[in-house]
Amino acid sequence: MLSKLFDEFVKERIYLKGVTKKTVIFYRNSWASFEKHHSGDLSKQSLKDYVTAMRQAGIKPVSCNTYISCINAFLRWLHEEGHYPEPLKIAKLRVEKKVLKTFSEPQLQQIIRFKPNNFSQRRIHALLCTLIDTGVRIEEALTLRTSAVDFDNLLITVRGKGNKERIVPFSFELRKVLFKFVRRHNQKFLFPVRSGGHLEYHNARRDFKDLMTALGIELPGSFHNCRRAFAKNYLRRRGNLRYLQNVLGHESIVTTQGYVEVELEALQEAHSEISILENIH
Repeated sequence: MLSKLFDEFVKERIYLKGVTKKTVIFYRNSWASFEKHHSGDLSKQSLKDYVTAMRQAGIKPVSCNTYISCINAFLRWLHEEGHYPEPLKIAKLRVEKKVLKTFSEPQLQQIIRFKPNNFSQRRIHALLCTLIDTGVRIEEALTLRTSAVDFDNLLITVRGKGNKERIVPFSFELRKVLFKFVRRHNQKFLFPVRSGGHLEYHNARRDFKDLMTALGIELPGSFHNCRRAFAKNYLRRRGNLRYLQNVLGHESIVTTQGYVEVELEALQEAHSEISILENIH
């Protein structure tokens, strides 16, 4: 019974919310975990037992919370649609907060100043410059059409999560990079492959690793570091948090705040600027 209701929930998310295939896969994986570790009827106790079972199975708190977020959305839907009389919610586990590292200023300069020698290098360089300059998600950038770039007004129309469109500004310097790159291909996608389609993530990831190796940059993670670097530098340069929320395409400002966990270096810089003792001459 619950499985059929979950299928209805997913269908509604696809047809009414416009969720992506990637999100549907996440829903299915979360439900598989729920069916494996939950037993009995829906109740506060059975949901607590579900979390306990996940932890006993060795699933890390971060992964547990990922599954919990999906199941909570389903539980909320069950109540709103009248399938369950009581609103149920699973409390998320406490997770140790870690400062997320991103590219340093010198590393960003290395990437931006890189001189590509072939088409693949030009493509990954243009892609990284776009991520660094606009903060768009890698999936959004890879599926960008050339027609979505307004070179005159320095604006890009991005199709983000939930198939929602938003307009993101970009810099004069990025216009130079993109204009030179677009002149070298006549394809509908901004970052194309020879067959005419768009660059796939795994190939972009390969090119990204090759470039980082060539530049001697060692950093865990991938393209998301560009998005975090954009967010951090946006606020460091006195950008507005609400504007940043719109640019990044976050529904909640809490999500935006999570992206820009202040690093020690940034705290030191900020304190130096506002310290009364530092600024008395």
